[in-house]
Amino acid sequence: MQTTVKTLEAIRPFVTPDTKYLFQVLLNATSVVEANIALDLLRKSVPDKILVRAVNLREVLKSLPPSPFAMAVDERTLLRVTGMVKDLAVFKKSTPDGYELVTTTAGNLVLDVIIKRGDDKFFWTPVPVTSDFINPELIGHLIESDYLVQEVVELIQAMGVVFNPTFYLSVDDWHLEHARETMEGLGDLF
Repeated sequence: MQTTVKTLEAIRPFVTPDTKYLFQVLLNATSVVEANIALDLLRKSVPDKILVRAVNLREVLKSLPPSPFAMAVDERTLLRVTGMVKDLAVFKKSTPDGYELVTTTAGNLVLDVIIKRGDDKFFWTPVPVTSDFINPELIGHLIESDYLVQEVVELIQAMGVVFNPTFYLSVDDWHLEHARETMEGLGDLF
């Protein structure tokens, strides 16, 4: 997951007040049309190399399961593998930069993944999952933190959930992969 840390380090300088919303749409919109428009607008001020990293981060977020979902391990195994601790009805683990990753389960059913920082609490999955992969309020935190994305991915993998994002080598590769869906989506808009 060093790649994720390097990706976040590379993206951070380009997330400015002018580009913040476009990055949020690119990373988190379930609509390929919206992500494509954001990508094309960002291309005017952000190098393609950075945008490829952002598109690949999008694929990571897209590949994470929305809650609730079944895990392939029991709660005891999850605690042992992840290093989380049980606190009443939740399992939790802290990151070195002050975030807390909290999971609520019922047997092998994961009810939700919650990110806490201080008094702030964010549910990973928006309800309902319609226009965003994850809670939009978390995007800024994911970009800020060197640990949060990595910890969530490692948690999902420890749960035995299939995690196999598609990665792209260029912005054009991403455009080609999603050309048909984008054109159909644009047709629906007009």
